Amino acid sequence: MATELTEQDLAMAIRSGVGVASNPEFADGVIAERPREGGQEIRALSVDEVKGILSREISDSIGGVGSEIAREQQRALDYYYGKKLGNEQRDRSQVVLMDVLEVVEWAMPSLMRMFTGSAKVVQFKPKRAEDQRKADLATAYVNHVFVHEMDGFQILYDWFKTALLEKNGIVKVYFDNRQIPMVERYSGLTYEEVIMVLDRDGVEPTSLAERTVLMQDVDTGLNEEVKLHDIELQVMKDDRRIRVDAIPPEEFLIARRSAKLNDDTPFSAHRKKVTISELVAQGYPADLLAALPQGDMGPEFDPNRSARRSDDENYPSDSGPRTDVASREIWTTECYARVDEDGDGYSELRKFLVVGDSPVYIIDDEQINHNPFCSITPIPMPHKFYGQSLADLVTDLQVIRSTILRQMLDHLYLANNPRMAITEGMVEIDDLLTVRPGGLVRQRAPGSIEPMITQDLPRDTFPVLQYLEQVRSNRTGVMAHGQDLDAGMLSNTTAAAVASLEGAKQQKIELIARIFASTGLKQLFGKMFEIMATNDTKQRQVRLSGEWMEIDPSTFDFEFDVEVEVGLGAGKAGEQIQALNGLMTIQGQMIEQGGMNYLVTPKNIYNAATRMAEAMGYPNPDLFFQDPDGAEPPPPAPDPDMEKLKVETMKAQSEAELGAGEMQLKTLKEKNIVDHRASELALKEKVDLARLASQERIARGAQSAQVQSAMASLEVRERNEAEKEAEKEEE
Repeated sequence: MATELTEQDLAMAIRSGVGVASNPEFADGVIAERPREGGQEIRALSVDEVKGILSREISDSIGGVGSEIAREQQRALDYYYGKKLGNEQRDRSQVVLMDVLEVVEWAMPSLMRMFTGSAKVVQFKPKRAEDQRKADLATAYVNHVFVHEMDGFQILYDWFKTALLEKNGIVKVYFDNRQIPMVERYSGLTYEEVIMVLDRDGVEPTSLAERTVLMQDVDTGLNEEVKLHDIELQVMKDDRRIRVDAIPPEEFLIARRSAKLNDDTPFSAHRKKVTISELVAQGYPADLLAALPQGDMGPEFDPNRSARRSDDENYPSDSGPRTDVASREIWTTECYARVDEDGDGYSELRKFLVVGDSPVYIIDDEQINHNPFCSITPIPMPHKFYGQSLADLVTDLQVIRSTILRQMLDHLYLANNPRMAITEGMVEIDDLLTVRPGGLVRQRAPGSIEPMITQDLPRDTFPVLQYLEQVRSNRTGVMAHGQDLDAGMLSNTTAAAVASLEGAKQQKIELIARIFASTGLKQLFGKMFEIMATNDTKQRQVRLSGEWMEIDPSTFDFEFDVEVEVGLGAGKAGEQIQALNGLMTIQGQMIEQGGMNYLVTPKNIYNAATRMAEAMGYPNPDLFFQDPDGAEPPPPAPDPDMEKLKVETMKAQSEAELGAGEMQLKTLKEKNIVDHRASELALKEKVDLARLASQERIARGAQSAQVQSAMASLEVRERNEAEKEAEKEEE
């Protein structure tokens, strides 16, 4: 019940300062009647109520075990692997054509070339001019992480192929806080070295052995006993990083009422088998995990899962579970649901990690900001989450073409080995049934055996097969080289019309690429950017504009638009090269007319050259061209008149400098002559003084020698006289 809004009611609302649009009692010009007593109350949910919500969402979701989507995906896998169609007859041909495989595998090279033919898969464009530098750094960083650290080629390959074959391809992007236990062993450590090794975070010793050895002291040279230690450590290695996982379709669940996969999706989930050890590495308590039940085994025997693995594995395995608890595998469901758990009236996006279906055991519950899943489908269907795959377009053709080929082979078998008409009782049946070269068939009368005539193959059989191939090409846009272009068509059709036909079919593949880029890939790289900006603290060296730079993702704090680079397929590369040649010719003409830095800039020329390199198949144009944004600008071209004036000025300056040099040289020569004569006189005077001093020293030496000689002679004479007097006294 609702009553009309009167002028008096409106005046009262205005006087009270409450606007009609902001007052919950006034909506769309009417006064809403308050709910009666006994209505459902908004309140916080209990654990059992949350478990019930999750259990119902899991059982009611689409894409799970036994759903129609799962059966269609299983059929696509069976057709891709060329399994039997189910209409085979005994003793007849059972060959199966591989239309689904051919279509998917023909489309994959073009799609992979479009997205990986360039070194830059994604580009971030800022919404403000001052953030351009940050956007360039983010572009280089995200491309480096995705292509080189995550093996982005394999991720895109698995993602695209799943979408082409099984309707939707799903990837999950998240930040993994995993810690991996590593073993370190050290031998021959001293006590101080052991303390140094143990003084680290996350280190736990597992074994320690002590031994005594004799070692020579460096100072004394004596042998002394020294205690050494052998130690084994368990070190928790930090493996925190952003991850992107391609999810098998049978492991993905989504609410039946959902038409899109985004942050507003009411329920989505990833069901996967993990070990207890993997959960412990993510930080969950080991004792809690060990007490969990095995979980629902339904996903283990999912027909889609079996179809994916049965050809190359003995699946499901009958070897039994592992006995060690850490290696025990359990099925978990990582649910992302909008639930008003706290009773504030708003359904928050929460992540639940649960085991089982009914009942469920919740081992993790946290509020998050974004749904981690990204989805692509080659043929989106309006207002539906699951689209159509290329396999869906050709499964009926695979049945029809396989049936026709079987009939053609059966006819060929009958033509080469016709049925026989015999006269009963006149032929040995055993001889007739034993077929071998040169074998004998006994008959009692000639003419008792006659081959039955096999009708000729209808003339319309091969045209029908060609028609079905054309239908397949028209549906999917995938065709082999030269397919659909027969001689009659080429003789009666212009080259432009043939090129137009090929272009129209190539456009279907390009449309699929555009859909992938604008939906799932755009979501993927946007979420990668946000996760890196909020969680990733690892700095990396990334090459940008020919220079290696250290980039910190925590500085990514700007608003942006995501643009996924979509190249052209191989069929369009020649056209692009021709168009770029014409474009570069126009640029050259503008430069000749004086349009450099006015109509054409160095950045324009660089962009054209890099596009040309990419179209020619070179994914890294930086090997050939330097980005002008990261290079120093060249000096401006010199003015001829200024150069002439500069030369004349330099010539006059040189002549003046030459004259001054000659005068300086002459003055220097004269000064050198005077200085030389003064030096000669000073030297001569010095030599004379030295000679006089030497003669004086010699004279003093000779005189001293004579005095010393005379004194020595006097001493000898006095000693002799003393000896003679002593002899006389003795006598």
